[in-house]
Amino acid sequence: MTPPLHRRSWRQSRVSVLIFAAAFFSAGFIVLFYSRPSYVAPIPDLASSPSLDAPDDTNPCFVDLDLLRQYSSTATVQYARLEIAVEPTENFTGFTDTLSTRFPKFHTLRLDTEAHRENLSPDKCTATVTIEGPQPSAPPDASHIIFGLSTSVDRLINSLDAFAHWAAGTNARILAVVDSGEQKKEAERRAEALGIRLTILQEDNERLDRYFYLVQHLYKNKDKSTQWVVMIDDDTFFPSMTRLVDRLATYDASMPQYVGAVTEDLQQMYSSGYMAYGGAGIFLSIPLLEELQPWFDECYVFKGGGDHMLSQCIYAHTNTKLSWERDLFQMDLRGDASGFFEAGRAQPLSIHHWKSWFQADMVALSTASSICGEECLLHRWLLQDEWYLVNGYSVIKYSTVSDDPLAMEQTWNASQYTGPNPFTYSLGPLRRKDEKKISFRIRDVVQEEERVRQIYVHEVAPEELEVLEVVWNHAA
Repeated sequence: MTPPLHRRSWRQSRVSVLIFAAAFFSAGFIVLFYSRPSYVAPIPDLASSPSLDAPDDTNPCFVDLDLLRQYSSTATVQYARLEIAVEPTENFTGFTDTLSTRFPKFHTLRLDTEAHRENLSPDKCTATVTIEGPQPSAPPDASHIIFGLSTSVDRLINSLDAFAHWAAGTNARILAVVDSGEQKKEAERRAEALGIRLTILQEDNERLDRYFYLVQHLYKNKDKSTQWVVMIDDDTFFPSMTRLVDRLATYDASMPQYVGAVTEDLQQMYSSGYMAYGGAGIFLSIPLLEELQPWFDECYVFKGGGDHMLSQCIYAHTNTKLSWERDLFQMDLRGDASGFFEAGRAQPLSIHHWKSWFQADMVALSTASSICGEECLLHRWLLQDEWYLVNGYSVIKYSTVSDDPLAMEQTWNASQYTGPNPFTYSLGPLRRKDEKKISFRIRDVVQEEERVRQIYVHEVAPEELEVLEVVWNHAA
């Protein structure tokens, strides 16, 4: 018997639904089977997977991508990181010359993103190497020294950050004779904020006249504690005020003293003579200045540079002769002065011309002293794979090893002196420039509460950079 129409329609509908469902699940299974990966991914550990975490701006272990973008406009950059911990040690006698670590490996960072930073796992920020360093100490007492310079107000303001490294908190006084600019109060406020004892005198005389008469201003501004007046330029830098004070103590300030450094270039010596050159610092004891007082106006006939006029006045009217202090440097080196800084010799007492004849950021160079002390600045460490870390200046690898470890690489421009070896008398022994040397130069530094981050950059090729970040920490 033929079923009723409505029962037949229901059965047909049910069959159709079953067929459709079977086809749907079959198709889904086929898609799932052929699109699945060739392995079964493990269940992620949410506690240890940084990629699943929200951005953490409080994580102290990170790469500052915005900082790197200042030096590279490319999509990627090669980045490596070296963490150095410093353990303060009693009776510290000096840093070793080696670091028991190797140059770190590079990995690629993407800069073509909107991220400001890339967080790293904590193991990336543990100390690669720990070294012994000096105990923290208060700045030395330099209240017996007055420093004097003649410059413009603008240049004075631009020099204060560098001055702060050696003058802040020491009670040393700085007397600046400047032109009649309108930023005197700004300079005074900035100096006070930095802890610098600054006095500004405004005069409209020619600069050379101001420089020579600066000696008189310094003499008039002395007090009972003053033992030394020091002539400097606005780009004179002292890496360690402690060493400078200690070195001055080896001279008898109760006697006439004329202490300084000559030029490194015989051509400059030929044209200007044997004298203390102003950029290295000219150190005059009070007894010498007292001897010069009756002759000061007469000495004005010695026209020329202020340091030359001063030397002629001293030679013409006193028995005092120059005491050449060999660790003071005029730095008459044009172009690339890297060989001087990378030589691994004793830390200079003074540096000059660092933002004119050559470029070397003294503020960046000096920042690591907050972690490792003044003694570590420009100290050269040899890593295990023939790389050198010259703290605050560069990280380098020579293409060949010199037979003479004392020889300084002569990287700067040639002298105009027609005779032989114009720099050997002051800087020798010397060796030829290593044209294939690999060099990472310091480009930036970040001072944080508990650490200092140095950024060294090597330009492999145009638009291809390698970045090494050296992080200085206090040992835990």
